[in-house]
Amino acid sequence: MVVEFTARHFHAPDNLKNYAETEVQRINKVFNRVTKCQIILLHENNTFTAELNLSMPSRQLNVKETTDNVTKSIDRAVDKMISRVIKVKEKLNLH
Repeated sequence: MVVEFTARHFHAPDNLKNYAETEVQRINKVFNRVTKCQIILLHENNTFTAELNLSMPSRQLNVKETTDNVTKSIDRAVDKMISRVIKVKEKLNLH
């Protein structure tokens, strides 16, 4: 899986980038056919938004989470994406 990281309106330290990339690797453990993941972190008005765009064969999944803590936003977005990936995986197994 190719991981792209973008921070908008703030400079993200390397440890935050590494944290986000390791959290996204949890998705790859659930479903290994993911080809690309974009992580976009946005800082506005003392809130952090984590957006994940996931590419897999014949599908695109998007998730956005906003909280007051950047790591909490990343965690919630990854958890939400994992639940969506599990639903997609179950649909593929039914056919």
